[in-house]
Amino acid sequence: MDLLAYWRYDNYLRDLDAGAGFHFNSNQSRLHTEIHIGEKLWLFTRVVNAGRNEYRLLARLNVSAKTINAPTYKYGPYRIWGDIRLSRYFRANNDSKEDVFELLRLLEFDGASLQSKDRTSLAQACQTIRVIRPSASKLLESFAEILQDEPRAKAVPDEEKLEQALYAPELASLNQVLELPSVAYAEAHKQQLRQSQERNRQLVLELQEKYFGRCQVTGHDSPLLYGVPTAEAHHIVYRSRGGEDVLENMVLLSPNLHRAIHSAEAHFDYNMLSFVFSNGRVEPLVLNRHLQRRTL
Repeated sequence: MDLLAYWRYDNYLRDLDAGAGFHFNSNQSRLHTEIHIGEKLWLFTRVVNAGRNEYRLLARLNVSAKTINAPTYKYGPYRIWGDIRLSRYFRANNDSKEDVFELLRLLEFDGASLQSKDRTSLAQACQTIRVIRPSASKLLESFAEILQDEPRAKAVPDEEKLEQALYAPELASLNQVLELPSVAYAEAHKQQLRQSQERNRQLVLELQEKYFGRCQVTGHDSPLLYGVPTAEAHHIVYRSRGGEDVLENMVLLSPNLHRAIHSAEAHFDYNMLSFVFSNGRVEPLVLNRHLQRRTL
């Protein structure tokens, strides 16, 4: 079944500033148990416009994967990933006229109704993620047809190029990536990425030393076989889409596997300590000395 969830407007804006992640996190297990691959998570928020509470649709995520987050992740253990090709972020600033308050009150839910809620209480009533009926999904789809996409959502750099630039010894290559007209990061986030360049290089060296240059998934040992390290650092949650520059968000991978993970949009699950591919293949870590499993 499709789901409806409340997303704080400041978190939505922060997501756009740092590169829209096309994923959503929660402490509520129903984010995993009540939705399946191919179904949709609808996200809305409340904004104050001219002194009045109004409601906006923020996104529709077409679910492509469900994973468990790292133990230290502050927004909860459950994560769903939206298919970037199919999912949408909607323009939702205060100039928008698409108030969805009355639409939300019309939606049919399993076991509940929002018809009695006013403009103040409706957001609080939706702090619990709600299962919506097919008729509600159709209403939302119809309404979404008139909404404009938020252009910043997909205006992010190629992750592989950004990774390479972050590990480069000079700032010029990173600036070339960040200053492309197609990149819509907030200026503060661009500066944060510039300041993190040295730290990224240090983290890569730490990974290389910790695993002696071996791939954490295949165990491939290029320093032993060829006398040169070829394994590459990979950010589990992409830096291009808001991922952090911390060791807990990084693994060391052979180049071929690294390319495959990017091409297939494989996602890492901290419960299985494995990469999960959309075709069902699971690639577990065989070498791990720094990532903690999250058990539920």
